[in-house]
Amino acid sequence: MEIRNLTESDYDKAIELYRELDEIHVQARPDCFVYRDKDEIYPRDAFVHNLSHPGCLELGAFENEQLVGIVRATLWEEVKDVKTVCLDNIYVLPACRCKGVATRLFAEVELWAKEQGAVRLDLHTWDFNKNAIAMYRAMGMTPQRYVFEKKL
Repeated sequence: MEIRNLTESDYDKAIELYRELDEIHVQARPDCFVYRDKDEIYPRDAFVHNLSHPGCLELGAFENEQLVGIVRATLWEEVKDVKTVCLDNIYVLPACRCKGVATRLFAEVELWAKEQGAVRLDLHTWDFNKNAIAMYRAMGMTPQRYVFEKKL
């Protein structure tokens, strides 16, 4: 498996994975998400911009030239100039899960975050995503806060 920075030529492959990730959210929480076409999920111009932005990391995991996993992380400067990296998205094709792909992508984000001088790696996930939550805990992440809701 090869982990590398995504390039503009990877957009069409990457957007298919972003579409699958989006669909998971649409299916689990239709009250919060609606189906969007690929230009709305992650517009090409935003993707290209992020590729060259020093505060953004866009990586892909490739197996035999096939893109099997993606991750996007962004450097934030929070209160008191505390640098934090937010893991915006991570997704691995279902057929490639439990093979260490997400672990490798996560490790690359963690390394990049340290190189940026970040003191913390944050991410947000939905409560329905139990497998992801278990994976994040296994990678040493702990809950930071909870958002509760009550449907009316």
